[in-house]
Amino acid sequence: ERAGGRTYLEIAKEGGGILRTVADTRATSNEAMVSRALRFIEKMRALGVTTIECKSGYGLTVEDEIRLLEVYRDIASEQPVRIVATLLGAHTLPPEYKDDRKAYIKLVIEEMIPRTAAEGLATFCDVFVEDSAFTPDEARGILNAAREHGLGIRLHADQLSEGGGAALAAEVG
Repeated sequence: ERAGGRTYLEIAKEGGGILRTVADTRATSNEAMVSRALRFIEKMRALGVTTIECKSGYGLTVEDEIRLLEVYRDIASEQPVRIVATLLGAHTLPPEYKDDRKAYIKLVIEEMIPRTAAEGLATFCDVFVEDSAFTPDEARGILNAAREHGLGIRLHADQLSEGGGAALAAEVG
């Protein structure tokens, strides 16, 4: 669709993009994800890749985000490439929270981040600041929570439009 001229935001507003991948991820077994990832990693190794950052963000429930991070842990133990796991629970608003942003952000801050940190499943926490995702103010709260739990921070900033993400990145370092 992008090659045909549609914008990413148009695709996302119709349930494509991230939300399509979320639905597919939720329906895929851990074993299938590990098997597929190992095939990709083998191809990357052939190109000389030695480190891969693996981001969650395609489960968007506490259990599915944890499940993705556990898959990354399992992958790390099965091959020699260094895997750096990043929690991206704030990738976009999941469909079941489309009418309650505050409740989802609270879930990320009060459940997803603490559990990820307590279980040692990620090194970083990332937030997507974009019209179709989170505002700078929402991201600031999530990033502060991540730091409080010992996670490094990452930020998808102004990838599709200017939404204040770059300014937030400068602010939070």
